[in-house]
Amino acid sequence: MKRYFMAFIGVVLIGFSVAVLNLSGFGVDPFSCMNMSVSAHLPFSFGVWQIFVNAVILMLLIIHVVKEKKKIGAVFGFGTLWNMTGVGLLVDFFTTKYHIFFQNPQNLGIRVLFLVIAILGICLGCSIYMTPELGSAPYDALGVQIHEISKVPFKLCRITTDLICVIIALIFGGNIGIGTVITAFGTGPFVQFFNEHVSKPWLHHKRRGKYATRRTTQSV
Repeated sequence: MKRYFMAFIGVVLIGFSVAVLNLSGFGVDPFSCMNMSVSAHLPFSFGVWQIFVNAVILMLLIIHVVKEKKKIGAVFGFGTLWNMTGVGLLVDFFTTKYHIFFQNPQNLGIRVLFLVIAILGICLGCSIYMTPELGSAPYDALGVQIHEISKVPFKLCRITTDLICVIIALIFGGNIGIGTVITAFGTGPFVQFFNEHVSKPWLHHKRRGKYATRRTTQSV
């Protein structure tokens, strides 16, 4: 049950953080940026459009794994379903609630604060959501499957898919900024930090206190 709760909380935190990042005006992650820019030209919200795009990607992934006689679990799980449906709708929800009380921040200091909070929130959310290993987002699984098919290094596969998202976003007038660059290339160390200091200890009941006790005893 804890694993499912962690996946749930992680996705909620990601949705909240992407909404805050978008409000900062510094650009969001490439996949969200693409979907935001395209949905701006459609009669339905970003969240609904993102579910549709995720569903298409997931369908293609399932067709591939079935063809390769792999287990569906390689691309689908509770975390997959919750991420693909939850993140976009949560971004819509938190953005709407924010605009009930506030305007988009104009002060540079506040925008930078939003940027920092959002990046840390996304990294923490990703760490909490991925650690239970209940399935990744369809877009994340896409890079893994491309890597396995092409034998091209995963990082290059991910950079390519991110670049395609950025190009589509630019075509549709999306807001590409420093937030887009950071989420695409600079979150790894932060996610790893939260893995070691938050998510893994939470999942496996590891307590740092016993190490502190041992150290104290030795010093005495």
